[in-house]
Amino acid sequence: MRMANISHDEMADIVARALLDRYRDLFGNVFIATISYDFPRPDFVYLPLIASPHKKRSIKLILDALNMKTLTDERLPFPTAFEFKTPFVSKHEYITGIGQAVTYNSIFPLSYLVIPETNVEGFDVINFVMDVVKRVKLSIGVVSYDPKNVSDVEIEKEAEPIVTDEKAITEAITSIKRSYAYWRETKPNEVFEALKISYELGKTDKINIMSDVLEILWDNILSKRFKSARRPASFRLNYRLFLTQTALLDKNGRLTPIGRQTLMLGETFGGDSKEFEDVVTYVLLRFGGHYTLLSKIYIEQSKMIKSELINWNSWSESLRQRLEQQNYYFSKDDFRIDYPRLPYAYRNYFSGIVSDPVFIEGKGLNINYPKIVEILDKGNRLFSPIERVIE
Repeated sequence: MRMANISHDEMADIVARALLDRYRDLFGNVFIATISYDFPRPDFVYLPLIASPHKKRSIKLILDALNMKTLTDERLPFPTAFEFKTPFVSKHEYITGIGQAVTYNSIFPLSYLVIPETNVEGFDVINFVMDVVKRVKLSIGVVSYDPKNVSDVEIEKEAEPIVTDEKAITEAITSIKRSYAYWRETKPNEVFEALKISYELGKTDKINIMSDVLEILWDNILSKRFKSARRPASFRLNYRLFLTQTALLDKNGRLTPIGRQTLMLGETFGGDSKEFEDVVTYVLLRFGGHYTLLSKIYIEQSKMIKSELINWNSWSESLRQRLEQQNYYFSKDDFRIDYPRLPYAYRNYFSGIVSDPVFIEGKGLNINYPKIVEILDKGNRLFSPIERVIE
């Protein structure tokens, strides 16, 4: 695929699929996700695709293999992080990329830096990066791609497995079950309240404030909305997953650069404002992977035949199968139209990026693409002060 006017994230998505297509035997049975449960976050990750009944045993096998510091003949699917750099940046950004890839090894057993063969200035990126990695004897792997044909990928150096914290590995495998950020119930104004609580608690010396953030959020805000809730812990988990998988909070409950910028914009516009709703929608689309999700849905449903679009059941099953072929994990339960799920949230909470009716026979999900483009354009401007931090 030739580069035209495609974004950093679109290029990363092409490389993620091309790399797995070519090196499936190396990476094992995994799915591709654009989210993490901590910050800083990789541009994409490979996560083991494990059936729930076998999850505990599979995680134990992975941990045992890591403790032996070996990639077994079985090619167990280790969680693997990737930092992606475009050809449009300078030498300094590739140096930064090396550091980012090394940082991901604090969570993920395998980490790769993905770089173009050369950048737009003609700089030999491969030789520069490989020289640094070999001289310092880094464990990270290096992947190169042809800047004129992004899907033409090559592993220059395989990553070496690192024994990281068992809890971190287990969290990476068990908390990320989709290729995009999880959503249940969360409203933009509640996001604002959570960010304010995190900011205040962040002034203390306590390192992990996540439980405190969620407890206060429940007591002060959510308990009034969910008055008949029998299991508040389930609601707190839903909010934790949303806030971490959209990169607003890190795993300790503290504000990330994205979270701080979002909080600042909430204080500027007001947590209940339409402007702040657009801000949170941008975060969901850009950092929660939902722009990639909706783009894939848009493309795939345009290819469907009449029988696939006759009703929601046939559409969702066909979509699941199509995206599975792209190593992209899509949950049908997230797109139920008979219950408040993502289509409902897109329409009612997230700036109407899906229009009413949310599902149209013969067409599929009623995606409001002009609104999405508007949100992304506005968000790019509002988040430009931290652009280098998040890429």
